[in-house]
Amino acid sequence: MRLLIIEDDRVAADYLVKAFREVGHVAEVAYDGDDGLALALDGQYDVLIVDRMMPKRDGLSVIGALRAKDIETPALILSALGQVDDRVKGLRAGGDDYLPKPYSFTELLARVEVLARRRGSRQEETVLRVGDLELDRLSHVVRRGQEEITLQPREFRLLEYLMKHAGQVVTRTMLLENVWDYHFDPQTNVIDVHISRLRSKIDKGFSQPLLHTIRGAGYMIRDGAR
Repeated sequence: MRLLIIEDDRVAADYLVKAFREVGHVAEVAYDGDDGLALALDGQYDVLIVDRMMPKRDGLSVIGALRAKDIETPALILSALGQVDDRVKGLRAGGDDYLPKPYSFTELLARVEVLARRRGSRQEETVLRVGDLELDRLSHVVRRGQEEITLQPREFRLLEYLMKHAGQVVTRTMLLENVWDYHFDPQTNVIDVHISRLRSKIDKGFSQPLLHTIRGAGYMIRDGAR
């Protein structure tokens, strides 16, 4: 599953990201309503987990804006407001489920899985392709042509992020914040090491390289045949 967590409490948000990743799901985070709306509009997510009270734009406003654009990604609302009237208001605003705080992660996980099943995500929404390279988000299988490629979890997340932004320059800072969750000097060589390993797995032995270094800018994955 690919999840977007929109939560202004950074400790709570980072805990959820870590917890969902530990059970094998892909989780991204936005710390305010504006950033959350922007990501939800651009990304392909199976479920949104939305805090109700946030700066800039509250959770109900985020969901309402998405529904106004016919984006029907299931949204689970998290809120300290747990009265019946509060829950009804959240559901009427376009939320698909409502879980009062405090909550258990086990229950949250179960509710998210139910929403994902209800959505019935189509295969094409869970598979990324660039040229003859294919990445299946659900099975975590990567193939190039007829060859299956074995990746470590971090390599898989790195490749997934690059393929999600295929044809675009991805900077070191973007990778550190979205693949490693680090917020420090982007000059660290952890990026170079993993890019080198990933390139050797997806490009070595193939006539057409897909992973490119954009000097002074970052990296890009693209179908060079085009």
